[in-house]
Amino acid sequence: MEYDILTAEAMLDAGRYIYAVFMCQQAVEKSLKALITYSDIDVLPVHNLRRLFEISGFINELDEERLMKIDFLSQYYINARYKEDITELSKGITREFSADIIIFSKEMIK
Repeated sequence: MEYDILTAEAMLDAGRYIYAVFMCQQAVEKSLKALITYSDIDVLPVHNLRRLFEISGFINELDEERLMKIDFLSQYYINARYKEDITELSKGITREFSADIIIFSKEMIK
């Protein structure tokens, strides 16, 4: 997880913002799966962060803004893996937005 956040920060510095956001999703997903596994709960191959927060039991600790961000990260992950048009995928993904997502992801991991 730490490696993924460091990679996200490196991608931010390199101006590769879509990859910074992608790595944030990976870091949050891995941290949730580690927490769930530690709790002896079986995790199916789920990538949806909202679902993972539900399984972990922490979904009620998220306000609407955080829920929107985790939903964005989940959808972005799917689009980043399967969408062929990088220009379309990059729309709205600015340096500031990516930096905010990195901060948010670190908060979610804690």
